[in-house]
Amino acid sequence: MKKRLATLVALPAALLVPAGAALAVSAGTFGAALHAVPHDHVADGGSNVTGQAALRLTGRQLDVRISATGLTPNETHAMHIHGVTTATNECPTIDADANTGDPIDPGTVVEGVPDGLISLSEGLPDYGPIDVSLTTRGPTGPRSGLDLERFIAADAEGAIEYHRSVTVPQDVAKNLDNLHIVIHGADLPGDADGSSQNSVFEATLPVACGEIDRITR
Repeated sequence: MKKRLATLVALPAALLVPAGAALAVSAGTFGAALHAVPHDHVADGGSNVTGQAALRLTGRQLDVRISATGLTPNETHAMHIHGVTTATNECPTIDADANTGDPIDPGTVVEGVPDGLISLSEGLPDYGPIDVSLTTRGPTGPRSGLDLERFIAADAEGAIEYHRSVTVPQDVAKNLDNLHIVIHGADLPGDADGSSQNSVFEATLPVACGEIDRITR
């Protein structure tokens, strides 16, 4: 795979650019319980990604810790804070599996026939666009959303332990408890090369989602 998976496809701008703006910021401790995005266990090989996120906000500085298990071992997994900052967002239900003709769907997908998986675009109406890219180094804006070389890789057991402090936009800081953390990426059965990194559909597939809740101010 080349350095940027984004070169394989031109994703709609709505997937990358957050909406809304706010002037005030917030502070406090937040958390998110990460649950598997609903799916058919045959379609995705029986994965069950779960985890926890702990966040501490001071002004616009956000300290993020994420632990998760059940991921594709030894592969990088894009992680983001998603959401429309001016609205309350939700994690998708299986009803989002509508197959409306996503441009990154594999050739085996039949438009209008559910495939048991919720793609990046199918989940977008629920969890919203990328606000913050939880990379391990470098920029953290929406435009880093598919720079897979800078996201964390799961270990041989499919687990991650992520920790980074990042500066977030004012509207994200103000509305953090309206937003979500989403983990992406799964190597699906029938993939001849045994990796999610060469397929935009697999690399961007949302596998876990958690609503961010305020714990203390």
